[in-house]
Amino acid sequence: MNPKKEFNLSYLFRADDNYRIGNSVGFELDSEEAIAAEIQNPWVHVLNKESIQTSRYISFSTAIVIKGGGGSQKFTKKNKIFKVSWEALQQLETDGKIRIYTPEDVAEIISQSSKKKIRKKANDVKAAMEKNGEILIEGQIPGKVIVWAK
Repeated sequence: MNPKKEFNLSYLFRADDNYRIGNSVGFELDSEEAIAAEIQNPWVHVLNKESIQTSRYISFSTAIVIKGGGGSQKFTKKNKIFKVSWEALQQLETDGKIRIYTPEDVAEIISQSSKKKIRKKANDVKAAMEKNGEILIEGQIPGKVIVWAK
């Protein structure tokens, strides 16, 4: 059973002060751009990504605002938040266009590392993702499935 299919979600949200409706988001899976991105690991993306760095992953949140300070709104200064339907994302994953990573998925990937130092980060990364309601997407989301949340 795929736990991602069990989420009771309608949309995932992303704060992006520079986004323009109609544009795609992210790099195509395994493209030259994805391979050349500065961040190649989900744990580095979650714990250490700076806004100027490129990453093969895109962060989304399960909510605009989450009690305790998480959610998409935490990451915007211009209050620009867009959303993508969960159904569209699942279809893109089924079509092999994207990969969806839940906090549990990322913790599992980290726990399989050959380096103990990295394996020790699994719980911290999972906790950080859960606090923000964060889901990572690897791949490119076409602009036709993206709409403004507000």
